[in-house]
Amino acid sequence: MRTNDMLKSFPPGEHSWQGKVTMSFGFPEHGWIQMAATCTAYVQGVILHLSSAFDPFPALIRWVEDIATGRLPSQFIVDEEGEGKVLHALPANEGEFLFMVTEWIVGEEDVVNDVPLYMYVQVSKRQFLSEFLRRWDELVNEKFDPEHWKESDIDLRTLDVSKIRMAVTN
Repeated sequence: MRTNDMLKSFPPGEHSWQGKVTMSFGFPEHGWIQMAATCTAYVQGVILHLSSAFDPFPALIRWVEDIATGRLPSQFIVDEEGEGKVLHALPANEGEFLFMVTEWIVGEEDVVNDVPLYMYVQVSKRQFLSEFLRRWDELVNEKFDPEHWKESDIDLRTLDVSKIRMAVTN
């Protein structure tokens, strides 16, 4: 059952969509890194295909910084070389936000009812940011190989995640 259908069966006003998010980054290979996200709310999951041809990491870091600093709503488009996904962060309350992953429809800036929804969860900002940092550190310290990320001019190990770290430690 797609998340769109689950939302119809379990409307957020009547059912809790609170959950925890788990992420992982795969090993870089020939200009691609897979990013997986799963959540405990109705056991949802999605895999994003991150391409060095359209290096998403600087924008991904800015999007996570938006969450860390409370600049919501915020969205981030992952161009999977012709197709893609949009990560949305919408305000929920002081300690939580609504995390959604939708299909990227070229030219559409907002969520449209017919757009496939891959994930919908109300998540703690601290839990999400902590999980992101754990997985980011694992990627850049243990998995990243610049030989498999040649199309981008950016060495992922040089990207600044200090604003995200500060939000987690405060």
